[in-house]
Amino acid sequence: MKKLLIFLLAAGSLMAAGAGDPLRATLLMDRLEIQSSDGDPAVWDASAYIGKDYDKLYFYSEGSRTSDESESENELLYSRAVTPFWDLQAGIEYDRAGSENRTWGVVAVQGLAPYFIDTRMRLKIGDGAVGANLDFEYEALITQRLILTPRMEIEAYSEEVPELQKGGGISSAAVGLRLRYEIRREFAPYIGVTYSNSFGKTASKYGGAEDTAFVAGLRFWF
Repeated sequence: MKKLLIFLLAAGSLMAAGAGDPLRATLLMDRLEIQSSDGDPAVWDASAYIGKDYDKLYFYSEGSRTSDESESENELLYSRAVTPFWDLQAGIEYDRAGSENRTWGVVAVQGLAPYFIDTRMRLKIGDGAVGANLDFEYEALITQRLILTPRMEIEAYSEEVPELQKGGGISSAAVGLRLRYEIRREFAPYIGVTYSNSFGKTASKYGGAEDTAFVAGLRFWF
């Protein structure tokens, strides 16, 4: 009887601990938009995870598509919380540009920098080349439902990556400003403007160009 009581107490403790850290899954479509640049591209930026407070499995996908071409970056990463505001991540990335593709190993950090700046920095390594992507985003509440979001992205490579039509050095940078209205917290249409530019061989050899575009889209999560 005593052994049975100890077993029941131990099982109850384990169940209570599990209840305090349940398994969760979330999908966030941060950007799903049409841009007014050449070809009127459809652009997406999505992330999803399944896991608990400290350990998660993440999937990221970001890219654009027109009637003529498409490109995307897709990641599958294990994520571990190392501080209350930062996660360390590692996994693989599969990039496509038209009919060409490239696979990388990835390490990344993701979290909340000072002044509440959402930050994600990743390093990708493969076939003798190294790439770096830096993403920064800030949410400024105008009202409880109206939110202004500045965003900046920078991409760089240690050397030319012809499969992805990227030159060495800083290959591209983009800044954007989006204003969304949260009909519900989980569903918000938005409008905005973006500016992007390419540098070095990405511009001179592969046709990357300076561009300003107006955007309209949806942000949702569940």
